Amino acid sequence: MLDKVKGFYWNLKEDTPVLRCVFGVTLGLVVATTLGYLVPHITAIFVLMFLEPNKKPLGLKKEIGIVLGLSLLGYFGVIVGKYIIDYPLVLLPLLALIIYWSFRFIKIPETIRLLFLILAVLIPFISLKANLLGSVVLTALLLNLIIALVVIRIAFFIFPLTTQEDKIIEKKNPIAYKNMNLDKLAFNGLLVIFPIVFIFYLFNSNIAILTLVFAVLLSFDPFIYQSKKGPALIFANVFGGLAGVLAYNILVIAPSYMLYIFLIISVAFYFVINLYSGKKTAPIFKISFNTFFVVMGVIATSSNEAGDTIWERVLQIGLAILYVIIAFKIVNTLNNPKILNE
Repeated sequence: MLDKVKGFYWNLKEDTPVLRCVFGVTLGLVVATTLGYLVPHITAIFVLMFLEPNKKPLGLKKEIGIVLGLSLLGYFGVIVGKYIIDYPLVLLPLLALIIYWSFRFIKIPETIRLLFLILAVLIPFISLKANLLGSVVLTALLLNLIIALVVIRIAFFIFPLTTQEDKIIEKKNPIAYKNMNLDKLAFNGLLVIFPIVFIFYLFNSNIAILTLVFAVLLSFDPFIYQSKKGPALIFANVFGGLAGVLAYNILVIAPSYMLYIFLIISVAFYFVINLYSGKKTAPIFKISFNTFFVVMGVIATSSNEAGDTIWERVLQIGLAILYVIIAFKIVNTLNNPKILNE
């Protein structure tokens, strides 16, 4: 009997990262939903971003830095959207500089640079529809981020980082961008992202805004054309989208808060176990899990049919993948950032 208890304890200890992630994602979503914040599903995405494999606790300084940094850049975007949006000769060079330095500052973690860039590009763009809309979206994002950071602290307190995890994280921290000319890398990123940003601003296109966001996300992998990520990304989004639609339809048939929590926990366990499996397919489950939350959030706030939401999303992601692959293939051929003979 004692051996079984010991075995259960050690198995539970091995599953600490999975339990931490499931607990964090579920708690974050439940808290944000209960408080009635705008787009509560973003909280779950933020939590997952910092509780995925090979992540350590952020620490108080980093947490404060993230909130302050995003606040400053977000409000910079709001000011740009309010006062400079009508002056393209000022706005476009500013955005170009932001894009360039988002690729160039590699000492800042990639996740933070991505958030900075998305905020800097999107907030002024959203302000094109209405001046106050940018402020509303930014406030909602910051509130969801603060909830996520508090939840992450609680998750690491209840399920602390194990010694084995710590060793794995230290081993899996290779030198980023080794043998790369960072100026060329940043310039190529600018050449890829700036044209699509320019087109969206020029035509004030609100139809396929996900294409813009996804192009920015994909652009941080400048050699995406050398991998098989394209089909995998489309599959991951379809799979996650279908899971989101299924969960939403179950809640429509039997609306219950307890059922909602149970569904989130069940889905979280499925995706997180596969995410922490160490298999080559693990990244697909991370994308699918994010898509699950995005689709549920979009369906809950949209008048469109659930099926339409999935296929619109897949089409927009397909366009983003196609554009980024072709664009990086061209610019990297003409301006190769790899340092040869090193």
